[in-house]
Amino acid sequence: MGLFGRADGRKIKGLDGFTRIGGLLVGNTRVESTNTYTHTVVTKRMDDFIAQKKKDGIEYTYRDLVIASLVRVFYLRPRFNRFFYKGVFYQRNFIDIAVVMHKNLKTGERETVVKCRFTGTETLAEIKAKIDNTIHMAMTTINKADDFTNKIGGTLPTWLLRFYMNFMKFADRRGWLSEKFMFLASPMHASVVFGDMKSIHLGPVWHHLYNFGNAGFFATLGKDVMRPIVDPKTNEIRAERVCDLGISEDERFVDGLTFTHMIRTVDRIMDNISVLEERAEEADRKWPYTSKKGIKQREKWAKQDAKRAKRKPNKFL
Repeated sequence: MGLFGRADGRKIKGLDGFTRIGGLLVGNTRVESTNTYTHTVVTKRMDDFIAQKKKDGIEYTYRDLVIASLVRVFYLRPRFNRFFYKGVFYQRNFIDIAVVMHKNLKTGERETVVKCRFTGTETLAEIKAKIDNTIHMAMTTINKADDFTNKIGGTLPTWLLRFYMNFMKFADRRGWLSEKFMFLASPMHASVVFGDMKSIHLGPVWHHLYNFGNAGFFATLGKDVMRPIVDPKTNEIRAERVCDLGISEDERFVDGLTFTHMIRTVDRIMDNISVLEERAEEADRKWPYTSKKGIKQREKWAKQDAKRAKRKPNKFL
């Protein structure tokens, strides 16, 4: 696999020199390239949407809306759905969302991570159904990957476990890990790792990134609280229910202006959540590269994606 590139992404060609130099100059590792940001969301639109859908017999949560918004943002702005590895920029083949969860809330209970794969064109209902089904399976069945990891970590002597982990890092750097392994066993190979801190009544956490894997985003949803908000139109102060999103990102492929576009896109979706009930269109995507080389590359990727869509879907997805 190393001879033909990574299983989870494709090399991006045609980048300008400043982008490539900046990626190599900022930091050698994902940890030292981590930026953190807090974004406050007024929940009134979400509350109204959830209440309206509840009348129709459909139960939505903040988690469903935030994850669906992230999926839509990663689709509309493909620049976020990529990663930087060994001096090379890669565009991901899919939108993988890793959700951190606990099977129960007992103190000391080990957390686990479930992953859902999206193309980005799914509706809110489809995203919710996939998330709920994946979490239900994780809650009611034994995760073979977790069971295997637990046995490896609990039975191997320290020196052998260290050798095993170093080999995994070595294989990851060379693109030897299979798509199935990265999806099932590695929470750190994902577009974004998401934590619902609201469910445990905690504020957002600004989580550091990991050098293993290639997840360039961590996002956590904090609990909703009442807070004084200044109306920008009238300058009046009023109490609003808000929740904070704690976001950590790899600045090597997300500069300040690009990140601003992401936050504005999230705000536009939150102001009109009903757009998530419609399918996203390819024509709405904002590709960052408009050079002839970049356009030709995207056309090539479109053909590859069309061939992949015709294949029999993998059982593990």
